[in-house]
Amino acid sequence: MTYRILVVDDELPALGEMEDMLGEEPLAGEITLFSHAQQALEWALQHEPDIVLLDIQMPGINGLAFAEQLLEQKPMIEVVFVTAYNQYAIQAFELSAIDYILKPVKPERLQLSLSRIHRRRSGKTNIENEQATSMGRVHEQHTSEPSSIPSAALMESSVPRIYSLGRLKIQSHAGLVKWRTLKVEELFAYLLYKDAVSLDQIITDIFPNSDPDKAKQYVHTCVYQLRRAVAEKELQEHIHVSFRDRMYRLVLTDIWHDRDELMNLPSLLTNIEKWEEKLTLYRGDWCEGLDNLWMSVHREELRERFIWLMEDAVSHLKKQGDYRKAIIYARKLLNFEPWNEDYAIQMVECYIAVGEKAKAKSFIQEYKEQFESELGESLPIEWYDYVAKLLKEDYEVNL
Repeated sequence: MTYRILVVDDELPALGEMEDMLGEEPLAGEITLFSHAQQALEWALQHEPDIVLLDIQMPGINGLAFAEQLLEQKPMIEVVFVTAYNQYAIQAFELSAIDYILKPVKPERLQLSLSRIHRRRSGKTNIENEQATSMGRVHEQHTSEPSSIPSAALMESSVPRIYSLGRLKIQSHAGLVKWRTLKVEELFAYLLYKDAVSLDQIITDIFPNSDPDKAKQYVHTCVYQLRRAVAEKELQEHIHVSFRDRMYRLVLTDIWHDRDELMNLPSLLTNIEKWEEKLTLYRGDWCEGLDNLWMSVHREELRERFIWLMEDAVSHLKKQGDYRKAIIYARKLLNFEPWNEDYAIQMVECYIAVGEKAKAKSFIQEYKEQFESELGESLPIEWYDYVAKLLKEDYEVNL
């Protein structure tokens, strides 16, 4: 197997040396050389080579910008940077495991880079051949995990799915998207939240303590790896990172997202069963495991939305006289806000409504003890007065 290779470098001697070395490589097939970056980009978009060996410091359009524009439209092309950057800059490329070759290029280093690409591509082919059997195993594994994607959702349709309530997961028919680094995962979450955002704003929010020039390189490498991760699971038609008018946007097409399902759920539905099914989508706080200041606002917004829906569910079920089911949702509310006195009152009301006064008293005692133990203070006397009215008997309080 051989690969079609494009070499882009504004220095003609460097192009000649690279052509000579590639001529000795068994993995190198058709070789195309360009010294003008913009012409090379136009050619690459039309002819789609397998591999691009790309200089970084070029006039007009540098290598990073070249790669970004190319991979936005052709994410499966392998890009190898050829760089004379210092060691710190190289570490920036290594952040997302983009391969690089340090100038002056050595034949053995070029061979290593091509071999890595060959192994990766060969491995991907093997995975695709085994997909029919492996998907069954993947489904089995996920349904056994407490925080996994719901099994019914996996079986419901072939529409790709984004799960961001809980751990961030993207599911396609080819399996789960794998993130190269936490920063790549965070960038996806960031673009998922933002409508459109500038490079400077991304740097401010995701790389706040980095040198501006180095941070730009970090963003470019993260965008590259994000596009590759999506393409590897054949999702490039559904998830696309666009860069237009100096703004990054995440364009989603024909894809299901649990967050949108929750946010678009009306306050009341005539089909309460369907409503309850939607409420189960909240498997945890938004993008659990990622932690940055910019995330807290949206995370709290979604949490409040879910709590509001749960409150609506309790109110609706009580009006329908289904107090036993209302107990389930009232208890979930307490799990979210254990020291909310109104939620505790709801539990007492529901227990009494189903004729379980003993359980109501037991709950009151447990809640009282936990409240005092955790907060170091007593419940308000007004709370006990209201409880006594519900029980229709005096409730002694030891203050």
